[in-house]
Order: sequence, then structure tokens, then C-alpha cells
Amino acid sequence: MTLITHLTSPTSLPQALGGLSVLSYNILLPNSVDGWWNYKMYHPPLLPDMFHVSTWESRRELLKERIALIDADVVCLQEVSPQSFEDDFSFMSEDLGYDGVELFKRVSARHVLA
Repeated sequence: MTLITHLTSPTSLPQALGGLSVLSYNILLPNSVDGWWNYKMYHPPLLPDMFHVSTWESRRELLKERIALIDADVVCLQEVSPQSFEDDFSFMSEDLGYDGVELFKRVSARHVLA
């Protein structure tokens, strides 16, 4: 088994013929309903001309690009919000072609896509 502690680019992934690739991503609990998470991630605070990078729309596009580049067979997302998951991650099925299974336990949430 190969363990990669920090993925810098898709080209750093080992290629195994007939293997199964798995991507695990901590999303930091986005929630497009109330957006509370956006404000705690930036210190020092963003300058006014950079506020757009703190929006969920901006982060969602970055996640979509990274997940598409890695092109894993299985994608596991941690810290997703059950309150807004369908809207927040619709790109996974609509744009990237993944089928999904949601697994939510107590207050934490996970979504497994293959």
C-alpha cells in the first residue's frame, strides 16, 4: 500500500494498473444555507477586494477543479453539512459523473462517492 501524506498535484499519485484510487478530503463543513464557516478561516481578515475568495461558490469551484484533476475512483468527503449537501455538492454527480452514497452519523456527516 502506498500512503501519500500531502498531495501537491495529480502527477504525484502513483499509477497502478488495475488498481483502485481513493481520495479523502476534509471539506471544513461548508454550508451554503448560513455560510458560517467562511469567516473563521481567514486570519488576518481578508482585504475588501479579496472577499470573494471566502464565498462558498469560490471554494466549491476550487474543490471541483482539484477533485476533477485527481480523478479518483472513490471520493470520500468529511465534514459536509447534511443541511445543504445536495446543493453544495451537486457538481460531484452533475459535472464529474460520480454516483453517491451519503452516510451521516449523529452531528457529523460523510459522503462517499464512487
